[in-house]
Amino acid sequence: MKPVSYYDIKYLPNSTLKEKFERNINWMLSLTPDQLLYNYRKNAGMDTKGATPLTIWESPDWFFRGHFTGHYLSGASRSFVELNNMEDTDEANQLKQRIDKIVEGLKEVQEKFDTFEEFPGYLCAEPSKRFDDVEKLRFNGNHYVPYYAVQKLMDGLMDAYEFTGNKTAMELTENMTHYFEKRMARLTQDQIDAMIDTRWYQGKGHYVYHQEFGAMHRTLLRLYELNGKKEQDVLDLAEKFDRKWFRDMLIKDDDELGYYSCHSNTELVCAEGMLEYYHVTGDEKYKQGVVNFMNWMHNGHELPTKGISGRSAYPAPADYGSELYDYPEMFFKHLSKLNGESCCSHDLNFLSSELFADTKDATLMDDYEMRFINAIMAQQNNDSAIAEYLYNLSVAPNSTKEFDRGGFWCCVGSGTERHSTLVDGIYYEDGNDVYVAQYFDSILNLKDKGLTITQDSHYPDQHFAHVTVESDKDQEFTVYVRVPKWSAETTITVDGKEINAEPKNGFVAITRTWGKKSEIRVNLDFQLRYQTLADRFNRVAIYYGPILLAAQTKDLPASTKPAAEYLEDLVKVEGKNNFRLAGTDIIFKTLPEIPADTPYNVYVKVPDEDVATTIDTQNDSDKPANEQHSWTLAVDPDKKNYLKITYDYLDGDIYSFQIQDDNKVLFTQTMKNDEWPEDSYYIYPLPIDATKGKNKINIKITPLDYESLNFDIANINKIETMVSNK
Repeated sequence: MKPVSYYDIKYLPNSTLKEKFERNINWMLSLTPDQLLYNYRKNAGMDTKGATPLTIWESPDWFFRGHFTGHYLSGASRSFVELNNMEDTDEANQLKQRIDKIVEGLKEVQEKFDTFEEFPGYLCAEPSKRFDDVEKLRFNGNHYVPYYAVQKLMDGLMDAYEFTGNKTAMELTENMTHYFEKRMARLTQDQIDAMIDTRWYQGKGHYVYHQEFGAMHRTLLRLYELNGKKEQDVLDLAEKFDRKWFRDMLIKDDDELGYYSCHSNTELVCAEGMLEYYHVTGDEKYKQGVVNFMNWMHNGHELPTKGISGRSAYPAPADYGSELYDYPEMFFKHLSKLNGESCCSHDLNFLSSELFADTKDATLMDDYEMRFINAIMAQQNNDSAIAEYLYNLSVAPNSTKEFDRGGFWCCVGSGTERHSTLVDGIYYEDGNDVYVAQYFDSILNLKDKGLTITQDSHYPDQHFAHVTVESDKDQEFTVYVRVPKWSAETTITVDGKEINAEPKNGFVAITRTWGKKSEIRVNLDFQLRYQTLADRFNRVAIYYGPILLAAQTKDLPASTKPAAEYLEDLVKVEGKNNFRLAGTDIIFKTLPEIPADTPYNVYVKVPDEDVATTIDTQNDSDKPANEQHSWTLAVDPDKKNYLKITYDYLDGDIYSFQIQDDNKVLFTQTMKNDEWPEDSYYIYPLPIDATKGKNKINIKITPLDYESLNFDIANINKIETMVSNK
């Protein structure tokens, strides 16, 4: 099975997706090639043509720059295809002219670099000294990530080649590849391993060098494929970015992302590289590793939007509050500040789409749908098309969406690229059969089959999918339509006649001889429901079907009613997917509807949900000093178990310590009094493999040795084990 080609799909006129796509086109057309070439020309000592430089991450004095030009080339090249599909040749040609000018300008820059760089083929908006620093593991407080910027440019150039036919773009990419082959040929494997190690914490008591290198593994494998899998040196270079510790962690299905304080989007695109390696070599271990990774995301790391990223479990510098992994199901601290980096949502959906084509796992598409509706559709600023960097799904009140109209950080680049591809993930071909995996307005035209499929129901504003299948001739094949897990009562009709809507593996197969025109209608069961925060049982997120609702209000009062009764007080606003809280003026809205700088609350505070029951309670008070901070606690061998620790109030110090069983560190906890948790406790969902088949668990807490500091353990008032009531 494979996703349909860009050349076979287009946006439905007057649809939300097309509106966002066009807004993105206007944004790209507002920028000039000379602006996008500014930093590259300046870095090569060339005339910058009087252009006005871009800002923030693309300002000439920023310590890394150049990534946005690559994102722009990708977005413009893929939009070029879509615009031609929709017969909008004027804007398509405008974008093509910009692409060609940028590529020609980059060619001149590369030629200038060839006159003084050590090896030919250098092309970057940063000096090559940045790569020297990376190779020597130099870190002076600025987060140098030159490979990240180079990888984005290489992808953008390959998109210009693949989607607009610009052969020079491919030549530039190949020249860059040969440059990095020569650079890395001078390094030992140990040097390479240290250079591309992204673990902030490795169980050592000193600082570990860390830098991001983007999707170099995937990008080089793509180049290898585009050139017909003939260049062994390109494959060899790609394999140098395949880190053994990460590969083994995924293949062994041992989620230590939080333990290592990994950077969310870096590891995500490395998983993309593993899947691409499976596509190139057929090595099933790599695919299984990615399946494991996506299961970790689904079960332990996804926020209510189905996006990821937030706090680290460690103190600074490993914690900078927005782009990191914590331990699985540890969300309460995770959600105390900004979170949900937009880049992660785009890359998660890309990886979900690619992996679904390999596995047909409908859960990937269920998550894709919710992430698309609640994260990606809320990312673009309707005034300017500038994309939001981080969401605020904080458990603290009064979140806001913040758009900086001058910013060119990573998510502005990702947003510019991905808003050219909003029709991704909808349709897949499996031989003659077609999978309709998403219900977003679009037109699929499979010219070689004489088949057109149109969706025009403006889902999820309306609660059904309307799929029109038109064939030039009578032909038998199967259309698979997805039934989301959240839709309890689904009905499906074909040409007005109801069919069996019981899904198999998440899809209903409709096999028939399709003629001139048939209509499929999938009626979905939109109901209010709630999800309890995994590690804080008095916080719930509310959904209406796949839609996450947020209260657009400055201060949302805590509920005195249980969550189920709270839902009964939400009254539907006629004609909208909004709800009014009875007896108030508080409206719960979809995240895309909430304007920038407007306070909202995703989580509702309710009385504790009946999630788990305490089965053992102990403390340190009656133990001798040498036995404190260790316990043997009861657990249930067959159910989900939790550890709940109530702490005494802290002084002004930072406390950081590790909670472990007999085999491994289960959690790391960092605490300080200005982030003191309400009610003084944290809940730690225990991994299933830590308690399976056991009636007791040995817990020990040890101080963290990190950054040459030996942190203290916070005073523990009470420690409990709880067992799930399910």
